[in-house]
Amino acid sequence: MSLFDLFEARRREYERKKRLDTAGKLAVGSIIGAAAGILFAPKSGQETRADISEKSKELAQKGTEMAKDTAETVQFRAYEAGEAVKNTYQDLKLRASLKKEDLKDDIEIAKAKANAIGEIVRDSGSEIKDELKNVGDEVKDAAKEVGKEAKESAKEVKEEAEKSAKKIGKEVEKSSKKIEKEAKN
Repeated sequence: MSLFDLFEARRREYERKKRLDTAGKLAVGSIIGAAAGILFAPKSGQETRADISEKSKELAQKGTEMAKDTAETVQFRAYEAGEAVKNTYQDLKLRASLKKEDLKDDIEIAKAKANAIGEIVRDSGSEIKDELKNVGDEVKDAAKEVGKEAKESAKEVKEEAEKSAKKIGKEVEKSSKKIEKEAKN
């Protein structure tokens, strides 16, 4: 129940009490006025008793009518209060339904964002994997190229070493022959 509804209920309760109080005062005033009128009227005892009886019936009828009016007013106010409660309940139910729908929409949006992020991560991961594979292939190719160049360089170094060894061998042979010749002389 909202604060407004609470104030409205208290205001209605105050008005109802005020009407009942006014109705009670009116009934008491009517009884006193009727009794005073009868007692101070210059009539005989039989006429006074007849007047009292008639006034009592009138007052009883007025009291019954006032009670019926009050009951109808209370019944109408109760109906209004019931309708207000129903309307408030329906309003709260509608608000809750709307909040539920908003929450469902928010959840769907969050799921869509998560899926999009997942796709981006998968795509990025796939791209990185492809790049790593390409880099790996390039490193492999470069290693093969370096290996080929190393073999060729080793072959060239070997050939150069063999040539140098042959030259040195020839020089050593020449020097040996020269030394032998000089030693014979």
